[in-house]
Amino acid sequence: MRWLPRLSMATLIRIGFALAALTVATFTNSVANALPWVLLVLTLDLIATGLLSQVVPTRTRRMQALAVLTVAALASGAAMAYGGIGPKALIVIPAFNVGLHYRPRWVLWITGVGAATGFAIGSLGTGLNEDITSRMLLWTLGAALIGLLGALSRQMEMQAAAASAAVSVDPSLAAEASMLLRRLHELADSLDTGFDAPASAEMALQDLAGRTRSARSAILVGYGDDPAVPLAIRGADRTPWPDPTETGSVLWQAWNEGEPTLSVWDGDYVERSVIAVPMYDETGKRLGVLVADRPAMTPFSEDDLAAAVEVAATHSAHIDLSVVFASLRERAGLEERERLAREMHDGIAQEMVALGFGLDSVRRRARDLDSPIAEDLDGLRKEVSRVLADLRLHIADLRIAVRPDTGLGAMIGSRLQSFGSATGMTTRMHLSETGFRLPAHTEVLIYRLFLQVLTDARHAADTTSMDVRLNVAAPRAELWVSHNGTSQLKRKDFTEHPLRALGAEITVDPYGERGVSVRMRMRARGAAPSATLSHERIPQPS
Repeated sequence: MRWLPRLSMATLIRIGFALAALTVATFTNSVANALPWVLLVLTLDLIATGLLSQVVPTRTRRMQALAVLTVAALASGAAMAYGGIGPKALIVIPAFNVGLHYRPRWVLWITGVGAATGFAIGSLGTGLNEDITSRMLLWTLGAALIGLLGALSRQMEMQAAAASAAVSVDPSLAAEASMLLRRLHELADSLDTGFDAPASAEMALQDLAGRTRSARSAILVGYGDDPAVPLAIRGADRTPWPDPTETGSVLWQAWNEGEPTLSVWDGDYVERSVIAVPMYDETGKRLGVLVADRPAMTPFSEDDLAAAVEVAATHSAHIDLSVVFASLRERAGLEERERLAREMHDGIAQEMVALGFGLDSVRRRARDLDSPIAEDLDGLRKEVSRVLADLRLHIADLRIAVRPDTGLGAMIGSRLQSFGSATGMTTRMHLSETGFRLPAHTEVLIYRLFLQVLTDARHAADTTSMDVRLNVAAPRAELWVSHNGTSQLKRKDFTEHPLRALGAEITVDPYGERGVSVRMRMRARGAAPSATLSHERIPQPS
């Protein structure tokens, strides 16, 4: 009988009380009088139960249910007077239901309404004797006791649930987080490359090289609408293929439609045979593309394409894990920088503004009194304004936001423009960027290198101009920053720079009479000093 609704144990107990009342009426030959009252009270009880059946009933539903149960109590009181011996127990049903869902005072209300109705009807119509009165009192007291026990049970359950939530929920969440972090630590120790995304991509290219010959190969990563980021590349120091987001690109079908492709590309010096295989994360979404090419005179075969598909399937999970872990680590760093910027803005910056207002007041009084310190106060006010402008620039430097729609060139250009507006210096910038992006953490490190030279120019009192050149052809990048002021930068300042760990070369040279120029060159790990874009030596088929 699966079509019947599932009833709770409390509801079954109340139905049992109704059946017991009907059974007693059967033994006393008063079924005809008792049955309508039993059905009426039971129907009202089930209606109230339906109104309270939600996990957290609304206030309106609770009020409606209480009204229905009050009507059930009135019917139970009438049943005491008119229904005979059995229906006198019906008052237990609404009292028990109220006790399970409301406070104890409502149990007393229900039993009081039922008893008052029964005694009023009995005294006016049917007449009351000592026997009937004692039975009605006993069932009223019993109903009140059962209802109060139900209310006590409800209160104990709520206290137990609250204690359980306070004691067990938070520790379980902490234990789960601890287990996940410990598992991440174990995985990082067990994996050959840890969570290093470029190293994971290089392993995939090494695996591909062991299965098929190619002149150039790369792993391009990009989730959803994000731009393509070369994680690793072999045979060249820049990405030679067109942007996969462009419709006519040789990589478009693999990037946008998720289909492994074997095609011929004539957009280079010589025609090339190209393999492009999509890579997926654990949810089946595209995370990147594995691409390889060689001269079309020795084209790839279907077996080569199958080998590339197998390599992509084998290394996708590892690369996805490394990229996600790098993203989480970077996000934590950016959130910390944002917190520091917010505290500086709401703290010392506001105090500096208040100090400036105070100095303005003192300056006005000094000028009104023709005081000799008026000029000194004017100079102090200019110095405070300079420090405040410098502080605001530092706050802006902390708020680095690397987004898909804001590349490295846009960040540096915007910062250079605001620097020129704040200082009055002459600034010039030459920018060249391809459609491929550098990894986000690499862009942040290059931007911080630029800010380091910018700070040096800001602290030099005789700086009048600044030049920036940025050339990005991912994974290759080159940044040249110079200014003509007296510099404090030395070669040793960049000896331990994090970009060096990524394969960058940083040089510091004099510029003009007193200035400095800082140049950073970055190539892909393992890339040749110069790009090899044609004339590769691929063994010819015999």
